[in-house]
Amino acid sequence: MAGGRMGRELDVLVFGLSDRVGALAEQLGRLALNCRLVRAHSPPARRHHYWSVGVILAECDRDVEDGLKAFQRFAPGERPTLVVGPESFGTDGQVDAWIREPAPAVQIAARIRALFRLHTMEIMARRRTAVSALYGQKPGLVERQDQPPCVLYVGDASPRFMALQHTLASANAEIVAAFSSYSAFDYLHERAFDAVVLNAAGKRDIAFTISSAMRRNARLYHTPVLLLTDDVDPDTAEEAFARGVSDLLPPQTPDDELRERVLTLTAERRRRREAKATLEACRDTRSLDIETGLFHAGYLTSHLQDLLQASARDELNFSVIALQVMLPEGRERPDDVSAEKARRQFAAMLRHLLRTEDAAARFDEDVFLAALPFTDATGIDSVAARVAAIAECTAFEGDDPLRPFRLTVRAAPVQTRPGETAEALVERAVRSLARPHPVIASA
Repeated sequence: MAGGRMGRELDVLVFGLSDRVGALAEQLGRLALNCRLVRAHSPPARRHHYWSVGVILAECDRDVEDGLKAFQRFAPGERPTLVVGPESFGTDGQVDAWIREPAPAVQIAARIRALFRLHTMEIMARRRTAVSALYGQKPGLVERQDQPPCVLYVGDASPRFMALQHTLASANAEIVAAFSSYSAFDYLHERAFDAVVLNAAGKRDIAFTISSAMRRNARLYHTPVLLLTDDVDPDTAEEAFARGVSDLLPPQTPDDELRERVLTLTAERRRRREAKATLEACRDTRSLDIETGLFHAGYLTSHLQDLLQASARDELNFSVIALQVMLPEGRERPDDVSAEKARRQFAAMLRHLLRTEDAAARFDEDVFLAALPFTDATGIDSVAARVAAIAECTAFEGDDPLRPFRLTVRAAPVQTRPGETAEALVERAVRSLARPHPVIASA
């Protein structure tokens, strides 16, 4: 992972008064984050370019204030902000998160991506709820998570466990202890936790194994993982964040800071659950095509129009991908009933291959469109490749059960144009599939 690129590219604003800000921006750039240094009086950004996240390298509260003002002058709008500094400057509601220095670039990059994904889900939850109201949907009843946060501690009992238990209890947070990895996964499968704290002192490999296993599990993927460490050398930190760790807590971390860092991540986890629940609440009979489980074409067109209007105000950006499902020819061609069954099965696959904040619909017998917020051309290609890979290895049942067939998927990325209506965008996206494009999955 060291020195490599991670995840999709994001545009990041970096503010700081020290010489270290340039080095930080360079390090983040090697991790697929496009950084722009912003000073106190930087000229405004060009129109129609959305900057994803702001990072402030701070040494005092004044640096945070100056950085927030500079971001608003440079590129006004709502964006998550992360502070990197010796203390939790500005974390009283002005900014979204704080990381204590010294922090490796891979940790900062991981926090940037997590904050931006949460920000995206919350924006899309608000926008989609507004579109659903046009179809007579009332806001879904999303259960507020008012119960105390619950944290799972994994590892040997130790003085640090007692300190963690005491400091979380003072914030009315529950902590459940699992003194072995076996009991830990039993707990994780029985109930939802807002965060997991792993005692890695002397058992770093076991802690890394647990964190990696959680990141391979779709249900546990977004649960924050914090490591209680006995040493934080650069190599350990690099590997920890490559394994999906969210934060490292060295031995000298004071109790109040320990509590703050754990509860910050539990709060983000809860916000993510609420945003996802709000997005799911927008799925009902008035917005869905029951045959495919995707949104119906009219709803997605309305959603696209809303996104276009928000994009024109520089509140967000998005891309569209057009997908055409093609049947094999000749003797391998299935009968009409089997073909339609395969298309509907593909639609169900497509829904689960997209993120919660993405939206897709069927616009013709074999044509599907999906809107992906905050996704560039590289991200669109990644989605197309993922959909193609699944389609390529799926055998669909024909009229002869002994002769299954495969679908071929053609993809066309579509970028929005200023002043374009949703109807024109849909028409252009569907028309783009008629032009020669590389087939990205074959039988």
